[in-house]
Amino acid sequence: MAESEAGSLERRLDRLDAIVAELEREGVELDQALALFEEGVAHLRAAEQTIRGTELRVERLLEGAGGEPVAEPMEPPAP
Repeated sequence: MAESEAGSLERRLDRLDAIVAELEREGVELDQALALFEEGVAHLRAAEQTIRGTELRVERLLEGAGGEPVAEPMEPPAP
């Protein structure tokens, strides 16, 4: 995972933690809760996509011919 991807993933996970904390507090209006939930789902999907891309890259590194590791550039995740 590139450093920028790692930072982006960390920011997304931090925001997800903040969203969960906001949703757990008492008195959250329904409209606000729905907006937070939607934002959280978007962050979760993007984080999962980053992780899947990284897993695929690791698999490619481990599957080189003749036992030699082969590095292939990871394609950027689709929006």
